[in-house]
Amino acid sequence: MQLTETETSWQKIVRDFAQKKLKPGTYWLEGEEFWENARMLAEHGFLGVTLPEEYGGMNLSLLDALLIIEELCRVCPTSGRLVYHTSIGIANFINHLGTEEQKKKYLPRIISGELFVALGMSEPEAGSATTDLTTTATDAGDYYKLNGSKIFISEAHLADLFVVYVRFGNTGRASDIGAILVERNTPGFTVGVNEENMSGEIQCALYFDDALVPKENLLIERDAFKALMGVYNGVRLGYAAQTLGITQAAFDRTVQYVQERKQFGKEICEFQGVQWMIADMYMQLEAARTLLYRAAQAAANNKPDKNAVSIAKVYVAEAAKKITDDCLQLHGGYGFSKQYPLEWYYRCVRAASIAGGTLQVHKTMMAASVLGRKFDQRK
Repeated sequence: MQLTETETSWQKIVRDFAQKKLKPGTYWLEGEEFWENARMLAEHGFLGVTLPEEYGGMNLSLLDALLIIEELCRVCPTSGRLVYHTSIGIANFINHLGTEEQKKKYLPRIISGELFVALGMSEPEAGSATTDLTTTATDAGDYYKLNGSKIFISEAHLADLFVVYVRFGNTGRASDIGAILVERNTPGFTVGVNEENMSGEIQCALYFDDALVPKENLLIERDAFKALMGVYNGVRLGYAAQTLGITQAAFDRTVQYVQERKQFGKEICEFQGVQWMIADMYMQLEAARTLLYRAAQAAANNKPDKNAVSIAKVYVAEAAKKITDDCLQLHGGYGFSKQYPLEWYYRCVRAASIAGGTLQVHKTMMAASVLGRKFDQRK
C-alpha cells in the first residue's frame, strides 16, 4: 500500500526522533524512568496524537498513529506503548464514549503524561469469551456498586484510572454489558500484586468489593457491547503495530548480523539458505504491514470490513512469531543468550497471538463470515 507524502513524512520525523531521543535496546521502563519517558514524549507532542486538539491532542488519523507506534517500538517499546495507550488505545474509550465532562477531566491529563489509564476487561472465566464477564455494577443511589475481579491487566501498577467492563443487569446477555471509569483511590477497589509475564511486562489483577463509583463516571451503559468492541478494534490494531515494530527491530539486527558474522571463511549472508530466510522474513514483514495499513485505511474511510482487523491481527501475530524465531536462529548461540535482545523479541511478540482475542477465535469469526454461518461455541 502506498503511503501519502504526509504519512511518509511522519515516518521520517518519528524515526529521527527515536534515533536521537530514545535509548536503543530499552524494553519495558518502570518507576520514575517510565514517567520521565512519558513527560518527554508529551513535550514533543507524541501523546494523544489522535485525540482532539481542544484537549491537547493532534487529531491525527488511525494510520498516522500506527506509523508512529511502529517506528517508536523499533527502538523503545515503552514509548510506542505510551503513544498507543494515549491515542487509539485505552484513552480512546473516553474520547469516543465519554461525556464532555469526562473528556475535559481526563484527556488533557492523559495527553500531558500526568495520568495513565488501563483497561479492565479479562476475567478468570471471560477471556476470549468477553460476554461471559461477571463483574457487576448495581445501582446504589449516587453511586454504582462494583463487585468482581479482573486478571492480566497490563500496566495496572502504573495506572490511576481504569476503563472497566461491567455487567449492569443479570440476564446473562451481552446487552447487559457496559463500562465505567474507576479511579485508583476508589473505596472497595484494590489493584493486586505485580505479576511478570514472559516478556517482562507487569500485569495485575483488579478486585472490586462493594467498590463505590460515582454515577458521573459511567462511560456507557446497556446495549453497549458493539460500541465497546468498535473502539477495541483500535486497541487490536495498535497492539499489532507494536508487535510489527518490535519484529522489525529483530529483523534489522539480523540483517546487520548476517553481514558481519563469519563462518567457513565468509559472511553467513553468502550462504543461499540464509539469503532465502532473509527474503522470506522481508516478504512477511511487507505483507503484514500492508494488511495492517489496509485495515486502518478502511476504518478511516468509513468502509468497515468486519474481517480486516482480524486478518491484520492474525497475520501480524503469526508472522512475528516466525520472523523472530528465524532471527534468533540466524544469531545461533548469541540469539539464545540473554546478553542479546533476540530472545526478548521472541518472547515479547508471542503475546500478540493471545491478547485481543486468540488467533483461533479470530479465525473462527473469519470462517463464519466466509461460510455465511454463525458458529456458537457454547453448543
